[in-house]
Amino acid sequence: MVPMLTAGGARERASRLLAIGMVAALSALFVEVLYEPWVQELLGNRTVDEKGLVVGEVPGWPKDLKNGLLVALALFSAAKLTVDRRWRELRTRADLAVVVLAAVMALAGLLGTSGPVLIAQALFVYLRGAIVFYAVRALNPSWPQLKRFCWVFGIALVPIVAVALVQMVVGVSAYSGVGWVDLEYAKINRAHGLLDHPNHLGHVLGLVLIGLIAFMSGLPRVTRWWWVALVVAGLGLAATQSRESVAGVLIAAAVIWLLRRSGGRTVAIASVVVAALFVGHLVVRPGNLAELSRRVAGVFGAVDTPSGTEDCAEFETTRECVEAGKVEEREIRLLFFQQGARLLAHRPVLGYGVGQFGGIVAEQHDPNWEKDPRFPGGFDLHDFDGTTVDSFWLHLVVEVGILGLLLYLAWLWLLTVPLVGVTRRFAGRRVWGAGGPRAPADERGQAVALWGVGLMLFTVFVSALAPTLEDPLFPPLLFAVLGAGWVLTREPSRPAPSE
Repeated sequence: MVPMLTAGGARERASRLLAIGMVAALSALFVEVLYEPWVQELLGNRTVDEKGLVVGEVPGWPKDLKNGLLVALALFSAAKLTVDRRWRELRTRADLAVVVLAAVMALAGLLGTSGPVLIAQALFVYLRGAIVFYAVRALNPSWPQLKRFCWVFGIALVPIVAVALVQMVVGVSAYSGVGWVDLEYAKINRAHGLLDHPNHLGHVLGLVLIGLIAFMSGLPRVTRWWWVALVVAGLGLAATQSRESVAGVLIAAAVIWLLRRSGGRTVAIASVVVAALFVGHLVVRPGNLAELSRRVAGVFGAVDTPSGTEDCAEFETTRECVEAGKVEEREIRLLFFQQGARLLAHRPVLGYGVGQFGGIVAEQHDPNWEKDPRFPGGFDLHDFDGTTVDSFWLHLVVEVGILGLLLYLAWLWLLTVPLVGVTRRFAGRRVWGAGGPRAPADERGQAVALWGVGLMLFTVFVSALAPTLEDPLFPPLLFAVLGAGWVLTREPSRPAPSE
């Protein structure tokens, strides 16, 4: 008996030490992904040349730190599941789906001439958010622990939002004053705080607003501090002018009301406040309206003159062709979609292989990836100088085909459906993929489940217009919320969270 008790005590101590390491790593990761772009900008040597182009480099160690934290979390998670003897918990349909998805992605890479290293790098970028999801499940945190994570994230986010609000009021000097070299967004009145793109801040604040609405809608009385937090986050979102983000928040809010079956007044007021703040900032700044008009006109321009039909052969760049009046300005995302559809028609099932089309992995592997001879007619970037094609779904479907796309969507659904099954709308009812009817969660679990469901819909929507599910910032936050939802709404047969 004594050896058994000693062994049990050693396991408990090891489990506690691993939990402390995981809490530290998760907290550090949440802070790192928020501040990585700004730290790189401050410590880099980027400047603007005589042509107005941003040149120079940024240090790579912040990225290495983030990747190191993710690897550490993966190791900690495996160790904790082993010590706690809980590997059997990873037998859900979502767990099986991610394995099948990774296998199909790897197969697409092998058939598309991607080497083993390139496949591994691409899979890491595509699925690194899942590391956080499994880390939260392995950590098995209690509600008080989850609240502390929210406080860590919220406190880290406050300075970023504060800078964005100052940028909204002061203008260009508030961007250069904190170290930003590229003032492209300052010139069109789009704040990004200490993140490197207004849409990135918009996505993060969208996550915050959806969480606030999910919790507020279940409160019998919403105190003023909840409304203060909502207004501040809404002002920050308005400052970014991230149109995709505000639309995603409103869609998520409507779904939260539908699934909760109560709190409609709170959800409606919150939605009106967010929309009014956004539209108000749009209207009071003529530059914002001009930018919106230009983007809308660009959509019609891309429909009238699809990519490949323009008469610009005599010009070196698309910009020169536009300035010469040969073609009107067109929305770049739509031009990419048009070309992506043509590429997919030639390899519809498994695409061209991971790491071959857009994204940071393809850019590092081949800076001229768009000239791949396998692409019929090549892929015209139309002067776009980013490292991705600005649409996660386009990037995914061209690399892994329709089969890979369907499997990825199925995986996301299987991650979400357990949270749908515990909402008041669907509790006690059979939902496809959930494995059977489930009892409704308690109020805390209900709120986090609604947050996760709303956030997943938000993510699917904005990923059509942004590389959201593969960028270094958003996936860890998204999958942390999903993991928290799984922990708080677990079925009775599973172990309860540790205090």
